[in-house]
Amino acid sequence: MDCMDTTRRAVPLALLAALACSAWPLQAAPMGWVMNTNQSIEWVDLATNIDTPAGSSFFPSDSLAVSPTNILYAADPVGVLWDVTGPPIPVGPTQRTQIADLDWAAGGLWGYSNGSQELFFFDLGSSSVTYAAPLTLPASLSAATVVTGVAYQSASGDVFLSAYDGPNNDLLLRVPQSSSTALLVGSLLHGDNFSHVSDIDFDPTGTLVAMTWFHRWFYSVNPATAATGFISAGPHRDSTGLALSPVPEPAAAWLFGLGLAGLAVWRRRLS
Repeated sequence: MDCMDTTRRAVPLALLAALACSAWPLQAAPMGWVMNTNQSIEWVDLATNIDTPAGSSFFPSDSLAVSPTNILYAADPVGVLWDVTGPPIPVGPTQRTQIADLDWAAGGLWGYSNGSQELFFFDLGSSSVTYAAPLTLPASLSAATVVTGVAYQSASGDVFLSAYDGPNNDLLLRVPQSSSTALLVGSLLHGDNFSHVSDIDFDPTGTLVAMTWFHRWFYSVNPATAATGFISAGPHRDSTGLALSPVPEPAAAWLFGLGLAGLAVWRRRLS
């Protein structure tokens, strides 16, 4: 075997290995949809904070959720839910106002109303609220506390909430499955001054992500302690809603699978 033959064999292996590994950053810092105060929706790379418009429709809302098939949902000011993937299409009323956020769960959407302080579940099959319970917040929180984000953890059935009690005084709460009491996990620390955490969501790997309102900073969050890890700092966007797909990103999965398949083929050829 000459050196040229060795090189021809080594280069594809290195290339395919790099291709397979390149899928991991996509999983670690996924793409997501963001709702802004100016009523626009953007498609954002969380790792770089670079965004592009996601459609031309404008919709006033503090909430945003996405299904496994990439259908986007938001609530209007009077509590009607809409499909905002394209031109807004009404989905159904919740009979609740001041909806802080929505998040996908099997067959429907979890939501929280600051108006009635209720955690509720909207069933997309019946287009109606099938569960609602007034939520008891920790006694240490003031009456001015506002819930901003809802994140359903499919592995445990728990619902996590982000809330704030003044600028840069943000908190992570956990509502155990089948409970109506919110437990204080801890403080959500961030560096976006004169701002607050405007939403939280779990990414496809199960990592909890927080987004700030004023400059759209992203953080990873430990759901057991509320400790935060910096991901990226963004521009002035006044971002209100974050939606991360509940399933792995197709591009990452495809690249990783292609890399593994290619490596297997070359190993057989070399054996």
